[in-house]
Amino acid sequence: MVAQWLERQGIQDYLVEIGGEIRADGKSPRGDDWRVGIEKPAGLKGGVEKAIRVSGVGLATSGDYRNYFERDGKRYSHTINPKTGYPISHTTASVTVIAETSAYADALATGFLVLGAEKSLALAETHGIAVYLIEKSDEGFRSSYSSAFAPYLE
Repeated sequence: MVAQWLERQGIQDYLVEIGGEIRADGKSPRGDDWRVGIEKPAGLKGGVEKAIRVSGVGLATSGDYRNYFERDGKRYSHTINPKTGYPISHTTASVTVIAETSAYADALATGFLVLGAEKSLALAETHGIAVYLIEKSDEGFRSSYSSAFAPYLE
């Protein structure tokens, strides 16, 4: 809605971020696409996992690395699998989706987080969805992305 308001005011170049959802259009002050970072899933430590360039799209990331708790050595995510009614328990830590709107990107990112990386990547490839996935591993984190996401990478 903020992006639509800006456009009604005649503003063509903007980047709006609210609660982790982004809408970008036009050019950055440098004269090229907007450059944004996908956050490393390191809790409050932050940092950039991967920089991407976007314009004319919405972007959203869903992850389980900020909102969770641990009890008796078990980690409980804030994301609930609607099939089981329990928190997700796989290794997918973060899912970033680029779509036509940030609301659609957010819905897809949350759904893909529930599905897990392998199923999400297969579904994204089938439907041409731009998705970037980060999974926990014994060595730290590993990332993968769909072919539709590749054009946004730096």
